[in-house]
Order: sequence, then structure tokens, then C-alpha cells
Amino acid sequence: MTSIHTRFATRLVAKHDALLLNDGPDEQASRVLQALQRASTVTALTPVADTEVDLAGFGTAPIVYASEGHDYVLLSDVADALGWPLHKADAWARLEHGFAIKDQRDRDEERGDGRLGWDLLLDYIDLHLDLVQDDPEARPDAGGRRWSFAGDWLVSTDRLPLLLACSPWGQEFVNNALPAFGHAMREVWGDKLKDIPAVTVDGTPTGGNAFDDLFSTDGLTKGEALRRARRGPTLDEDGGTR
Repeated sequence: MTSIHTRFATRLVAKHDALLLNDGPDEQASRVLQALQRASTVTALTPVADTEVDLAGFGTAPIVYASEGHDYVLLSDVADALGWPLHKADAWARLEHGFAIKDQRDRDEERGDGRLGWDLLLDYIDLHLDLVQDDPEARPDAGGRRWSFAGDWLVSTDRLPLLLACSPWGQEFVNNALPAFGHAMREVWGDKLKDIPAVTVDGTPTGGNAFDDLFSTDGLTKGEALRRARRGPTLDEDGGTR
């Protein structure tokens, strides 16, 4: 298995060759390999080939690893498919990983047996690449270049809805997915909220109820809502996305 991880690490570093910072390809590949080996002590990582995941119609990304309960995509593959600068996708992953660490620590303390858990941390596996990417929005350095640090991660496919919502296609994805979300919440809540009147911000009754207000399906059936959730960007009459 180590040799398979080594080949993955070598290919990944070659992919990012133009972005490598501070250390050369051998050192960076070694760090990727170490990250994979550390994760493998917690959950067995099995390479996956010739399998893609649909990014809700906004592109596709290959599944590169699988473990018990998780399929993983490479963050840079998803970022490429979405047209998302890697340094911004990396910043998202670091933020979410930080939240996961806090949530895991809270759960460990609540358990009270002194053990450190991993289940909430396995959604994001930092591959410890040290990269730099041109960033026109960054402040210029002393030489006038604008750039930002970046890295790469294995991200569980369970986290893809959140990733899409935070990506440049976030508004379109959320708009597409709302009717499907409405159907899902109706199944969870049943009729519990139908007797609660819906009101405007100033407290004026709308004549509707909280159930229909919160869990709108836009009149779509469940099947139609699921198809809409996966439709990706669609063009309106003016050529823009809706």
C-alpha cells in the first residue's frame, strides 16, 4: 500500500510543480506520503480509479481514495472543475478543518474517558503541500508580485454540498437545491409546523404557515426537485445564470 501512496504523492507533486514553495518535489512528496500514512493508521485508504462524482451539474471530479464510510476527492480537482482558485479552496478547507477539530475536541471531552477521537476529522485530510499561487486580489510583496499560500486536501464526498455552497457557484447551487431541501425537511418534520402561522419581519401574518414557508418545494415533485438540484448552471433568456 505504501508504494501506491508513493505513486499518488509523486503524481500530485508533479501536478503542482509550478506552485511548489520552499521545498522541492522530493521533500513535498515525502510530506504527502507521511500524511497518507498517518491517516491510514486511523482508516484504511484504498486507491480508487475510473470513478467520478458529479458536482451537482457544475462539473465532475475523480474519486481518488475510499475508506470505510468515506469516498475522497482531491480538493484541487474540485477547484479546477469549479473554476475556483486553489488558494481560496484551501482557505475554505482549513476553516472547516478547524471547526471539525473543535467539534471533535468537544465530543471527546463530553465522552470523558480521555480518548481522542477521529471520526469528525476524517472529512478533511491535509496533504501538507506548501504551494504559492498568483492572486490578483492579494497585496503586492516587496517585489510587486501578488500571491497567496495554498495547499491540497483529500475531502470526503459527504462535504461536497457544503463545498459547493461556499464555492463561486454557491448561490446557483443553493437556489437549485432548495426545493429538494424542502422535500427532505418535510419528511423529517411531518405536519408538525402546519399549525404555526407564518409572519413577516414586522410580525404581520402572511396567511400561510411555517411548514410551507420554511420548506418550500416550488410546487415540484420530489423527483423534479432532485433533478433540479443536480442541474448545475442554467442560462436564462439574457444569457446569464439563474
